[in-house]
Amino acid sequence: MSLISIKVDCIAALREIKHLKEPDPSQAAVIAELAGADGIGCHLREDRRYIRDRDLYLLKEMVKTKLNLQIAPVEDLIARALEVKPWMATLMPLAAEDVIIRQGVDWGNNSDLYFETAATLKGSGISVSCFIEPEIDDVKNAARAKFDAVELNTFKYVTADTLENAEMELDKLEQMVNLATKLNMAVNCGNGLNYRNIRPLAELGLIDEFNVGYSVIARAVMVGLERAVREIVDIVHNLSEKAG
Repeated sequence: MSLISIKVDCIAALREIKHLKEPDPSQAAVIAELAGADGIGCHLREDRRYIRDRDLYLLKEMVKTKLNLQIAPVEDLIARALEVKPWMATLMPLAAEDVIIRQGVDWGNNSDLYFETAATLKGSGISVSCFIEPEIDDVKNAARAKFDAVELNTFKYVTADTLENAEMELDKLEQMVNLATKLNMAVNCGNGLNYRNIRPLAELGLIDEFNVGYSVIARAVMVGLERAVREIVDIVHNLSEKAG
């Protein structure tokens, strides 16, 4: 059965509109876990645009399932990860200035940096993943760096302009899931997934975990966070269990 992790970055983004203390991402994490989420995710960016260091410390204390910390491989963020020791650290692209991250990591110019960071984090007992494009070379690079898992970028799949293109991207994701599994890495997927487009991926029954944020928080505005989380948890658990 596939698991689902809820990202709380959008709670922090909502807080930043007024630059106040609420809503609190750690409180949202507690509600999400009580509603059935298998894990909690957050992205600590270089500019601390949404999630702050204080949020990370609170999340580490309050999350009872598992905490997936997304960071770029830069010195101060690596230091935070080594201090907090999340269940998993997912290495992200460098200097992501856009609100939406469209591409996976750039192996061409930064492979040594990612390899060294993965070794440092793993040496501290932290499981390590990497946010990559669903491409053969990207998956193989992650395996060479001895990552425990990969997170396949679903952006091209969720933004496909035709059904044919969506099916092509879905096929590519399935192929890369199988390749990563053969290379002894767990496989996660995320970036733009919602209650509709996650279904074909869940039906594959091959993906270890999905990371979903914005669509759940947007739904929560209408129906409440607990119900919004339960709905997507039920979709992923039920469809992947049937496939298995």
